[in-house]
Amino acid sequence: MPRKHRAARDRSSSPPKGSRPTSNAPEWSHSAGHEVRTVSSEKSYRCPGCDHEIRPPTAHLVVVPIDDPDARRHWHTECWRRELRRTRGPEG
Repeated sequence: MPRKHRAARDRSSSPPKGSRPTSNAPEWSHSAGHEVRTVSSEKSYRCPGCDHEIRPPTAHLVVVPIDDPDARRHWHTECWRRELRRTRGPEG
């Protein structure tokens, strides 16, 4: 009889709360009320900053509003930087 992989049997469906990093994005990209992650995808997305396509496998940012996770958006890194400058104003 074949042996079963013990780790697969013991795995839960999701990691324990607090064990997953909330962000792997650069420090400058963080914004109050948002979770920001750096990703590279096999799928195309439309950047809300420039309305151009983010093509695979381009590294980009996923910005997720904490109070509305379904409203997440994929941004070009430079477009998100521009958006932060625009919304934060000159004082940063």
